[in-house]
Amino acid sequence: MRGDGRSRRVAVVPDAYLNPAAGADDHLVRLAAAGWGVVALPQPGLAPEVERAALTALADQLTAFLGDGYEVALAEPDDPIAGRLTAVLAAAGRSLPARVSPLAGPGS
Repeated sequence: MRGDGRSRRVAVVPDAYLNPAAGADDHLVRLAAAGWGVVALPQPGLAPEVERAALTALADQLTAFLGDGYEVALAEPDDPIAGRLTAVLAAAGRSLPARVSPLAGPGS
């Protein structure tokens, strides 16, 4: 194979995408079909210090993706944990494009 076959697009998804409730939409299938890779937010209910450590590590990972020219999007920008990730990124001088929805399609 020549070149990089990956899409260079990463969606930041809530835990509910990885562990959907019975009968819920399988958003991961839709994201994969649209060419998105995924990274997961921490699950809800973690101790605040554990969540903060997980978000800091995730922010480091996303910063590396952004530095390498990846498109990074929040799948659920209104998710409370996504909001806390946005704050961690802002404290590090980074941001994600506002209101990008990978489920809506490329470049949306």
